Amino acid sequence: MGKPNSKVSGSVPSFDHIKSVTTSKNGRKKNIPRNSTNKVSRIEKTVSLPNEKLPYFVENAILIWLDSSLDKQTESNKNLTKQFYRVSDIVQTFFNIDDCFNFINSIKYEKIFLIVSGALGQQISSLIENLNQVHSIYIFCGNKSTHEEWTKRYTKINSIHTKIKELCETVKKDIRQYDNSLTPVSILQTLSINDLDDSNKEFIYLQMMKSVLVDIQYDKKFRKELISYSRQFYLLNEQQLNIIDTFDASYHLHSPIWWYTRRCFIYSMLRKAFYCQDFELIYKLAFFVRDLHREIKKCHLQSHSYQHRPIIVYRATSMTNSEFENVEKSLGSLLSFKDFLIATLERNIALRFVNILRNDSNVIGIIYRITIDPLLSSIPYIALNHLSYLSNTDGNILLSMNTIFRIDQIEQIHERFYEINLIPATKKDEEIKNVVEFMQETLEGLSGWYKLCKIMLDMKQYNQVENILKYLYNQIEDNQREERAFIQHELGYVCELKDNLIMSINHYKQAIDIYLTYLPSNHSTLLSTYTNLASVLHKQGDLNGALQQYRNALKIDQTGDQNIAIQHNNIGKILQQQKKYSEAQKSYELAVDTLYKNFQFSHPILADTYYNMASMFYSMKDYSNALIYNQKTLDIEEKSIQLNQSTLASTYFNIATTYEGLKDKKNAIQYATKAVESARLAFGNDHLETKENLDYLEQLQQKTESVIL
Repeated sequence: MGKPNSKVSGSVPSFDHIKSVTTSKNGRKKNIPRNSTNKVSRIEKTVSLPNEKLPYFVENAILIWLDSSLDKQTESNKNLTKQFYRVSDIVQTFFNIDDCFNFINSIKYEKIFLIVSGALGQQISSLIENLNQVHSIYIFCGNKSTHEEWTKRYTKINSIHTKIKELCETVKKDIRQYDNSLTPVSILQTLSINDLDDSNKEFIYLQMMKSVLVDIQYDKKFRKELISYSRQFYLLNEQQLNIIDTFDASYHLHSPIWWYTRRCFIYSMLRKAFYCQDFELIYKLAFFVRDLHREIKKCHLQSHSYQHRPIIVYRATSMTNSEFENVEKSLGSLLSFKDFLIATLERNIALRFVNILRNDSNVIGIIYRITIDPLLSSIPYIALNHLSYLSNTDGNILLSMNTIFRIDQIEQIHERFYEINLIPATKKDEEIKNVVEFMQETLEGLSGWYKLCKIMLDMKQYNQVENILKYLYNQIEDNQREERAFIQHELGYVCELKDNLIMSINHYKQAIDIYLTYLPSNHSTLLSTYTNLASVLHKQGDLNGALQQYRNALKIDQTGDQNIAIQHNNIGKILQQQKKYSEAQKSYELAVDTLYKNFQFSHPILADTYYNMASMFYSMKDYSNALIYNQKTLDIEEKSIQLNQSTLASTYFNIATTYEGLKDKKNAIQYATKAVESARLAFGNDHLETKENLDYLEQLQQKTESVIL
């Protein structure tokens, strides 16, 4: 089917391919039929994550002021709060130790800089001294000597102050140093793209996301939404609110580089987004990411068309012990800076910063020595000089985000101080070729916003996928029915991943309604929507509704397609749940016939069908037939090229229970033992399924012993 015309950036992906996926059998109840489903997103299929509910901030540092006098809104307190907002953009105030401690304890990603009175400082310091999220504590009191002795017991107490100006200068400097020390990187540690762990996936998907973000077209709506969003988070910060107003009124009067180097709200939010991999925030900042990257690239091409000599720049940072160990074991690997990177041509400037960090025993000081060679790589960078908002930026270089280098050498300079030498990674490097090839294959057939949807799905960022799809839906005309139906289908899929089954059903039904305005009900385009809707209705317990949708799917011509077998299998499962056993058996047999005619006898869906038939006969107490089909299931699973111990554990267990039903305790114990062994291999000793299998084995053994006695 051809792709429709569209006002939005990116056309509808091809509708011609449907992926059939058999659901995982891990953690399944025993003697319950398996789900075989061709449930798909036409973009991708992934698995949902739990939704965390934590306090949310758009910066990396939080300033807390704890003082018992803050229960009163005095002019003095108001003035001090205003001064603290000049120190940190995010300020939280407390007058109660319990509330303050609970807040600190809830912080997961940010660092806390705590200003506290002497009396409360004595009480709270012991509670928070060992919390990783607490960076520094500052005692603000009337008499310094009163607190000099007890504060020596706590390493996180930075200093004692009696004067507000001195306090603010110290805290502001420390927050700035902390923020400057954040240099998030990702590392590609394997040559094989087909064998990716989470860190390698992160490296590649961040590269894909960059390539997509900087290529998408954004309208004014995105800037307006960011401005509105920013005002919410800086509601009490008069200084940042004024800058946000200026940004709103005169964004295009200055370059993105000028705005970034102003170190205002947009800079801080970008730093937080990339450091914490906050994809919701990255999505909101996407238009600025694109503008900043394009500006750097344009200035680079203008300024360096004549530049062919390598340059060396330096970036000072800090790492935890575990972060450094990860880099150290990755010598020779590819390293990418996740964020836009400001570096310096002057090594001494980087050295001064690292020397300050050497006083912190919790971190390792690092200098990146970065070689940029225009002849080997095309890294976009620009000397800030007159382009910056700040006047003292001579010798500073700004690199675009996700720049890739190779870790060439790691040299120890002093104790807890290392220099890491990075050299250019070229397009001829095998890993770079693999990354590019993987990106092309992953995003094949997609464009614009749909590429970003695909990446976000793979990274399990379902809220962002939903936001993008809703944005796209609102951009297209009513007569663009194909694309409107497609987006409704995807929204149904994403809502299902989020366990919002009611909304998922609504979106799938809307997709079908739109399709039926221009397609016959048995058109192949509707196949995946029928089956996805059936799957969700089944989850929700609407067996009749699910049955109807599976039957709608069967009316579509799928000659030689395994989807026919999947649908017969799922219809059989529903009929089995309705205790219509003879009808269920007919559906299962139709699935078997389809697979015999068109596929190998060892097809995994055939194993699922036999498994379901076995569970049906077991529920009918027809243990002889249950054993026959359990054995057929096992024959296929044991002949599989890659043994799946989790499915074997389940099948062994069911065979054991079937033998128990046949009063054959010896074989029941034999297969129950195998079920325990396979569960241990699949899940480990502490997993619930392993424990359940072991409990069952012990029960069988006890029954046998009692009979002997």
